[in-house]
Amino acid sequence: MKTTRVKNLMISGLSVTTNNATEFEGESKIQKLWDDYEEKNIYSATHNKANNSSMYGVYNNYTSDLNGDFDVTIGVEVTKAKNAIVITDEKYLVFKKVGELPQVVIDTWTQIWEYFENNSEYKRAYTIDFEHYTKENEIEIYISIEK
Repeated sequence: MKTTRVKNLMISGLSVTTNNATEFEGESKIQKLWDDYEEKNIYSATHNKANNSSMYGVYNNYTSDLNGDFDVTIGVEVTKAKNAIVITDEKYLVFKKVGELPQVVIDTWTQIWEYFENNSEYKRAYTIDFEHYTKENEIEIYISIEK
C-alpha cells in the first residue's frame, strides 16, 4: 500500500444510500446498483466522459464511520463538475489487489477494515473513498486519510 494525493477527479454515475449492516445481511444495494448501471446502460448516457474507460465505485456522504449510512456511486470519470462527485484535494492510502471479481473487492475491503482496526499510523477521514477498477482483474481502493 502507498499514500497519494488526488487533486482533481470528477466521477458521475448512478447512486444509492446504504450501510454495511444492510450489505452483509443479504440485501445488497451495491450489487443491485452495479446491475442497474449495466442494465440501464448508464455508461452510454453519461455526458462529458474523460478519455479513459475505467470504472469507479465511490463512497461518500458518510454519516459517521464504517457503521453509519453512506452513498455509493458507480460511475466513470468526467470532465465537467455538473452532477459529479468532485475530489479537489484529498490524501489517500491506496490498497491494490489482483483477483477475480467480485471476490477481490470483498477481500480488499476486509484487508482495509483489518488494517485500520489494528494500525494507528493513519486515521480514516470518512470523506470520499473510491474503488478504481484499473483492469478486468485488478482493483485499487483509495481510502481518505486525515492530513
